[in-house]
Amino acid sequence: MFKHIQLLSRLVGLCLTHQMVTKECIGQAYSEVSSTYEDYFLKTMHTYNDLVLKGLLKEEPPLDLRVLDLACGTGYNSVYLQKYYEKAQFKLVDISEGMLEQAKKKGLKNATYTQQDMLSFLAREKDASFDRIICCWAIKYQSPQKIIKEVYRVLKPGGLFGVIVNTKETLPEIRSIYPKLLLKEHKAIQKVMLELPNPVNKRTFDSWFEKMGFNVLEGEEGKHIFTFEEESLLIDWVTHTGALAGFDTMIDLKNKSVQREMCKLFAEKGIKQVTHTFVWGIFKKEE
Repeated sequence: MFKHIQLLSRLVGLCLTHQMVTKECIGQAYSEVSSTYEDYFLKTMHTYNDLVLKGLLKEEPPLDLRVLDLACGTGYNSVYLQKYYEKAQFKLVDISEGMLEQAKKKGLKNATYTQQDMLSFLAREKDASFDRIICCWAIKYQSPQKIIKEVYRVLKPGGLFGVIVNTKETLPEIRSIYPKLLLKEHKAIQKVMLELPNPVNKRTFDSWFEKMGFNVLEGEEGKHIFTFEEESLLIDWVTHTGALAGFDTMIDLKNKSVQREMCKLFAEKGIKQVTHTFVWGIFKKEE
């Protein structure tokens, strides 16, 4: 009970002093993993990005195609699309300086880059500015409803929006140890992280877009299980992928004491895998 009181006191104190995880914190978290993101995450998960990207390719594009890659990360999505849209104009946006630098190394043609959060960028764009917009794994970092509303505005009639994002119960194995980790390592908590607004399922996900006027063209739920030989490799994956971006600002997951406690908790539960659950979809603005 005493540890619970200490944890509560710590969290209340941080809230009262406005020590909250911000979008800038998340951007910094991704900058710190930008050099390892592709090797630890995209080399496997790109398969699911590809489902979204192939969905965008099913409709014939206009000749003067403009593509917006929101929260572009290392630029994978734009590189993929440029193979098919050779003459398209690409706009890559990410709040993470590190991720954007990785994207610039890809050598995209007809591309411009902006370091900014999604909503701030969208707010200054004109109506009907883009034909295709893609957002992979990031729509949950700001209000999804506000992003979707702005995307609808800046899309041209007949434009497509491709999105993939985690569902609410993703990474259940890590969630199962987090309460005990916070209790044990309450002194290492630096900021308060609010629960991310991930969708519960595909029905919830689709409803976000339908309420803003989009037509649902296709999409599905999915999951991928990452398996590790030992607990330390699982922690290595967590700290090199951005999978816990924001939560790794709340409590420093690179702290050796925190990592030892995580290893102990994973071992107690026999956890050597993580389940990544997600949903994706292709949405169209009426012509």
